[in-house]
Amino acid sequence: MEQGDRMALTRLVGECEKGTCPTLYSVDGTGDLLVQGYTVDDAGTLEELKVPVGESVVRIPAGIIERYAREHLA
Repeated sequence: MEQGDRMALTRLVGECEKGTCPTLYSVDGTGDLLVQGYTVDDAGTLEELKVPVGESVVRIPAGIIERYAREHLA
């Protein structure tokens, strides 16, 4: 996939059924996942995690992963 190409996504599970809220998506045809969540911008946390340029950290409710596991991995 070239930079700038639009990814085809499938919504797997989210905190709400409609609207913009923390959500887990699969990238069609790749096996990769995208996570929509709350941007972590605390400098101390980012320094502790040693987040490199080009990466970011998002926070999501643990319940999203638990729900995905229960509904899709059981």
